Amino acid sequence: MHKFLRAAGFGALLTETDVYEFLRDKVIRPENLHTVIENAEGSKEAEYLLSVGKDIGIAADTITYPDGTGQIRYYYPFFCARDYSSEENCGLERHTEQETFAGLIDEYKLGISLIFYIQFSLEYKKYLRLNPPSDFKGTSLTAFANEGVVLLPVTKAGEADESFAMRKNEEERLLEAAMQGDQDAIETLTASDMHLYNEAADRIKTEDLYSVVEQSLMPSGIECDQYSIIGEIMSVEEAVNNVTGEELWQLSLVCNGVSLKLCMRKEDLLGEPLCGRRVKARIWLLGNLDLRRPV
Repeated sequence: MHKFLRAAGFGALLTETDVYEFLRDKVIRPENLHTVIENAEGSKEAEYLLSVGKDIGIAADTITYPDGTGQIRYYYPFFCARDYSSEENCGLERHTEQETFAGLIDEYKLGISLIFYIQFSLEYKKYLRLNPPSDFKGTSLTAFANEGVVLLPVTKAGEADESFAMRKNEEERLLEAAMQGDQDAIETLTASDMHLYNEAADRIKTEDLYSVVEQSLMPSGIECDQYSIIGEIMSVEEAVNNVTGEELWQLSLVCNGVSLKLCMRKEDLLGEPLCGRRVKARIWLLGNLDLRRPV
């Protein structure tokens, strides 16, 4: 059973049997057909999407063989965003265990490669049959979380100053140069990191950890598309799973300069989410690419 179905408001589906009955009865229906591909050997792949609320739903991928038999290959909750989170080039890598894709962005704001699960994989597979492999610009990032905590905001003295903006731009320029192998940029960033580490070590002696660490986005566990985050809340929306009736939060967050939308059940978030406050959670990161913008 997919561990993040609960975050999309499917907490009532308690077992794998419940999930497959729901998929067969509610999702895999002609009116929910989104994408279909016919293979050379005569089999047919299809992806079905059932919307259950604002920008959320459940997807199921099936395969039907020439003899009429078939099976559900995989399923997952989906969550779509309407705005771009990144304009950096995004590449596609196929997962080993199934015919789905991971997206990869070298995000200079973070200094790491951001890896996420590509939603609606069959759509991209169909695209790649007709077009040569390429990177894309324009990535929308979303996430699910099964639990989280609201943190109070911290004072950000000086972030409105012109000098602060100049420092941030210079850091991003140095990161980009370092990723290209510029030795001077690498040495400058190393010295800056050591200074930041020493400053944080001094502050942690007298301050709470979450006043020192304002925001973070770090890989969590062995699954490359899951992250531990502390993100600032930019907007708050309420939603409902129309099938189960479970109430949801949909939060727009900024984590170290990266924007994303987070969806989770209201009862799984401890505290009241308000703009300016922060959320600490472990997330499953998803994304959509703009197929109209190949690089």
